[in-house]
Amino acid sequence: MTGPGGHSGEPRTWFVDPLTGQPLEPEAEAERTSPLPVVRDTVPSRRRFRLGPALGVLGLAAVLAVGTTATFQAKTAAPPRSAQELVLPDSVTPARIEPVIAGWQPVQSDDHPLVFDVPPDWKLEEPDVAVGYETPSGDLVTLQGVARYHRDFCPGSDLSARAMAGFTTIDEGEVGGTVQAAEETTLRWAEAAYGSLGEGRSPKTEVGKAGPLRMLDGGTTATAVTTTVVPASDGPCPAPSVAITAIALPLRAVPGSGRYHVLLVLADQETPDAVARDIVLKMGESIRRE
Repeated sequence: MTGPGGHSGEPRTWFVDPLTGQPLEPEAEAERTSPLPVVRDTVPSRRRFRLGPALGVLGLAAVLAVGTTATFQAKTAAPPRSAQELVLPDSVTPARIEPVIAGWQPVQSDDHPLVFDVPPDWKLEEPDVAVGYETPSGDLVTLQGVARYHRDFCPGSDLSARAMAGFTTIDEGEVGGTVQAAEETTLRWAEAAYGSLGEGRSPKTEVGKAGPLRMLDGGTTATAVTTTVVPASDGPCPAPSVAITAIALPLRAVPGSGRYHVLLVLADQETPDAVARDIVLKMGESIRRE
């Protein structure tokens, strides 16, 4: 029997590359017997993964939250660091934001430079949480800086609440001022949150009269519009009607953003402990910059 080296019956010592498992040949013999260079598989570098939030839509008129789904972003591991580099700096505690309404609690958002207060019996979401719905046209409307009233009251719904408040935006080029920004925001949310699921039925809506609302700083006047909605969907624990109030801030409140910032409050009506309109307006009056 002739071995790979061409010598008959001679024992031969093989050296194996521990990474690839391929035999290693003496350099001179490799040049003689192999006209092409030897190509070896490279060993992939180790990677570490960083968890980052992603926005996932659970379905038409379904509630979603940042952090319920996640994507992984890979990046190459950094070289080992010295012991001196591993010394951690002193932690920095962010300044605590106090409520401006006695006994209430401030609500913050990672995506809006604004704060507002809610009563003490509301439950606050984390500042990086967003809640939203998909409209029949496929657009997504979301709230950030979210607080809920009577959360999880309905056993048939995972994220039910009798009222919900948070910040949303509408582009400057889509509307002609704060009045239209407030009206359009309420109508979009009425369609997305209270329209029928897949049946094409829109909720009944009645847009109320727009009115001015003086904000905390005393120099900014927002516009408040309340749209009354009769839900079209037959979801669990429905309310006879819902009041959707949009409080649209003028563009100068967040200059250069190109968007109207809107505090939106959705509150079930004709139910026990329904949120009164004066409470909603009081929440709007507490809006201020962080």
